[in-house]
This record gives sequence, C-alpha cells and structure tokens, in this order.
Amino acid sequence: MKRCITALLVLLMLALLAACGSKNYQVTTKTGETFHTQGAPEYDLKSETYKFTDEKGEEVILNRIDVDVIQEQNK
Repeated sequence: MKRCITALLVLLMLALLAACGSKNYQVTTKTGETFHTQGAPEYDLKSETYKFTDEKGEEVILNRIDVDVIQEQNK
C-alpha cells in the first residue's frame, strides 16, 4: 500500500513539474486577432495549419497563411 501511495505522489510531482516547464506562446493573425496558447503550437505540414489549445482550453486550428507572428511568452 505504501508503494502505491508513493508511486502516485511521484507521478503527481512529475506532472506538476512538467506543467511548470511548458512554454506558452502568443499567436497573432494577419487580421490582428491574438491567441494565447497552452504549450507550443503544432504545425501540420500536410494541411499547412497550426493547431493549439488556447487559454480557455479550446482547440484552435489556423491556416499557415493567416498567421502573422508566433512568439514565446515570458512568465
């Protein structure tokens, strides 16, 4: 039982550390719309789109041609 609890605590700590280390980005479109991401945007070469989760937890997909700037946010 102690091993199970210890393992769960270790996993929880690793998850918290991973969350602290993730970087957030600001994505600005050519129309001036701004998105704040949770983690780095993923680029799909085949469809030429960026996919990311915004600060509200919603998935956003933008065409490459519509994106003006992607910059890392300082915490």
